[in-house]
Amino acid sequence: MTMISDLPQDLVENVLSRVPLMTSMRKVRSTCKRWNALSRDPDFAKRFVKGLSTLIIMRSEFRLWLMRVDFQGSLNNKYDLDVAPYVKEDNRRLVVWNPYLGQTRRIKPRIAFHKRDLYALGYDVNKKQKILRFLDDNTTFRNPYFVYEIYDLKSSSWRVLDVNADWEMDYYHRGLSLKGSAYFFAKEKMEWDGEEEIDVTDQETFLLCFDFTRERFGPRLPMPFHSHAEETVALSSVREEQLAVLYQGDSSCLVEIWVTNRIEPNAVSWRKVFLSVDIEPFFGLHQFDFSGGSFIIDEEQKLALIFDKDKEYIHNTAYPIGENGYYKTLDLGEDRYHREKTGEYTSMPLVCSYFPTLVKIQQRARRGKRKERDY
Repeated sequence: MTMISDLPQDLVENVLSRVPLMTSMRKVRSTCKRWNALSRDPDFAKRFVKGLSTLIIMRSEFRLWLMRVDFQGSLNNKYDLDVAPYVKEDNRRLVVWNPYLGQTRRIKPRIAFHKRDLYALGYDVNKKQKILRFLDDNTTFRNPYFVYEIYDLKSSSWRVLDVNADWEMDYYHRGLSLKGSAYFFAKEKMEWDGEEEIDVTDQETFLLCFDFTRERFGPRLPMPFHSHAEETVALSSVREEQLAVLYQGDSSCLVEIWVTNRIEPNAVSWRKVFLSVDIEPFFGLHQFDFSGGSFIIDEEQKLALIFDKDKEYIHNTAYPIGENGYYKTLDLGEDRYHREKTGEYTSMPLVCSYFPTLVKIQQRARRGKRKERDY
């Protein structure tokens, strides 16, 4: 009788390439040693990943879900949001997760977490993985709170960074990691005495990059538009190579998306508008949430999938939009967990794009024969 492990190589690869959703790889790897080794082979992984639809990580009820988005099916009025197994968030530790390898690592904070913390994962020129954590909370005028620190996954240690910021970031603009660096939407820091109102319409806005090699923020990088408070701005990555940005004014139904030609820690250039859609004929006078919105794009089909929250930050909806009047509304259900548990709203972005990788999460160095635990 022919065993699974005895199947020809080309047949095995054909079978694995048809596995529904990348995260089914856990079952594949437990089938036999040969399939486990093949799933981790870089050449196979590249071919396998190339055939996948767009992958996203969605946040809901303090869980992170990996989902597959079928843009091709959307043109036939079918939209496939395939949900995979999830990993639970941990409110006492950071969780680093590689869904493709099924690998996680939990990290203790140096000081207690804050609900307005910002984080980014990256690596330096020597491929050492690091986590940036910072908090720039000036919502309380008389008691501002600032934290800037970095965690080295190899040495399992936190270090405080010396940052003298002439900019500020809203905590709901979470930024994204791209080619080892982290990019954030930021704005000019404005002095406020806690009493008089200030005019934010002329406040400069820009991109900031954190370089994990130099361990510092770079110069201000220009945006392709000017925006101000309560206008919708969201960042997304494109094929792990370029950066995309969505903009919608606070009194406009015009949604515009730009994609970079070049993006580096010290320089950026933008293409012409990738997509420009007036959504009023489809959704009425609607503004995508300026604090909880997020999106992904399909370059070939010139489509965008925008994820949105209602005013109570409970109900989640996805809006596929494109050229020539293409639009649709997808109900993603409710997320009452955070509100019911804490009594607070949560305006964290609903999704981020994900590109599968064979890069392992670095573990701290072992000393002698002692077995080290992840924290």
